[in-house]
Amino acid sequence: LQCSSTCAGGFQRRVVVCQDENGYTANNCDEKSKPMEQRSCESGPCPQWAYGNWGECTKPCGGGTRTRLVVCQR
Repeated sequence: LQCSSTCAGGFQRRVVVCQDENGYTANNCDEKSKPMEQRSCESGPCPQWAYGNWGECTKPCGGGTRTRLVVCQR
């Protein structure tokens, strides 16, 4: 199946059943050798906020503002 996420934290699931040589359901398979039904499938980091340092204040007292660059990056 497809990954549940396009970035970090996703997983894939599949069905694992015990069958005999004719493809019929059986119940004598060794549980210890059963293949995994779920696995992680992370495909890189998710987008996140990247930001710079605060700039200088626009006033020496009361009512000034400081700005900084903030961008969403992969």
